[in-house]
Amino acid sequence: MKYFILSISILSALSVHAQDQLSLSDAIQIGLERNYGIRIEEGNVEVASNNNSWGEAGRLPTVNLNVQSQNSIRNQQSDNQFFGGTLFPGFELNNQQTFGLTPAVTVTWNIFQGNRAIISKRRLEQLQAESEQNAEVVVSNTIQSIILGYYIAVLEQRRLDEFQKQLNLSRDKYDYIQTKYDLGGAVTSDMLLEENNYLTDSVSVLNQQLALNNAFRNLNLLLVQDDINTEYVLTDSLMIEDFTYDYADLSDAAFNQNVDLKSIYISQTILQANTSLQQASRLPTLSLNGGYNWNRNVSDLTNARYDGPNPDFQTPPEPLVSKTGTYFANFTLSFTLFDGNRINRAIRNAIVQEDIGNIRIDQLKKTIQRDLATAYDQYLVRKQLLAINQRRREAAEINLQNSEEKFRNGSINSFDFRDVQNNYLSAAILELQAIYNLIDSKVTLMRLTGGLVREYNP
Repeated sequence: MKYFILSISILSALSVHAQDQLSLSDAIQIGLERNYGIRIEEGNVEVASNNNSWGEAGRLPTVNLNVQSQNSIRNQQSDNQFFGGTLFPGFELNNQQTFGLTPAVTVTWNIFQGNRAIISKRRLEQLQAESEQNAEVVVSNTIQSIILGYYIAVLEQRRLDEFQKQLNLSRDKYDYIQTKYDLGGAVTSDMLLEENNYLTDSVSVLNQQLALNNAFRNLNLLLVQDDINTEYVLTDSLMIEDFTYDYADLSDAAFNQNVDLKSIYISQTILQANTSLQQASRLPTLSLNGGYNWNRNVSDLTNARYDGPNPDFQTPPEPLVSKTGTYFANFTLSFTLFDGNRINRAIRNAIVQEDIGNIRIDQLKKTIQRDLATAYDQYLVRKQLLAINQRRREAAEINLQNSEEKFRNGSINSFDFRDVQNNYLSAAILELQAIYNLIDSKVTLMRLTGGLVREYNP
């Protein structure tokens, strides 16, 4: 039996080894740097920022440089061909080589397109702002998850400490009864009872150690750690300041700083810009198409072979070169008279989408109002529950200390002392849970009012 007890003690101590210290602020910093969702949103913000330009909006002209080459070899036969100033009944001229090179610069510019470029630029700015706000939403959610994940690990560690204290007390009781039994002052049933209590508490410690390991794994997942089994010495305690919130201030902050509401407001401005963009399709467009073409053409007849009736015909001794330069600038005014009412349908659909967006804003406001009222009531109730459980734990601790003396002097039996012992453990666990619940309520209030980003990622 003593060997078994020693094995339990060693097994309970397996988690005690060199560990890195980790504070809540460090955990949040690490999580914000490594979080997959944040990194994805940062990429989306970069894309939106790159697209936010006048060139993407269509305000700037398009300049193209084209180079075209024409090469050919022609064999010519004719029964009635005027060539060299004389009409011949028939001849054949082979291996006529022609080389042409035509570089050209063209400029295409939509000078006026119903203010679509200005509207598109404004829409690109709003899309960038939407991407940045979406990133803020992800940051806020990540901070909330890391805070709660960190404090869950702290909670499980504190629970393990309480279970370990219970185990230590049960071991002391078992050793005490074992000594009395060896001296003939205790019966077998008393020793078996304390042995059973000790084994029960050992199981509780092992199960709680497993819960702590899982809490660390979940925290490492939030921190994107390479080693998912990394354990820490958590330096922030499971404590919370006694702070009184004013509901009116919370409500104002929720409707002005809530990250989800700010995001949907930006989305609504994009819908409004889309309506203006569709309405701009009714206006005429004026475009400019200009450029310069230069052509150099070479006709090489030096290697040509002539078969014809004119014995005096001679091919040119050198290639014939011609050069041509052409400038052009053309304006086009376009106005859509009828397109099957596609423009009108697009405008009506954009207006409907804008109305839907307004409905979603009203819906989100009501949801935030409900969630804020629920979270505020929950915070107040959990403050009271914490005070109750703190007093309950204090009373149970005093009772445990007094009962331990009574047990050793024989005033109470093992059954009564075990009840006192279990009452203290239950009170301590409930107090720890009450502290965590209050932290959870505070974090929820901060999330609803936009306080997480302001405090932890300014």
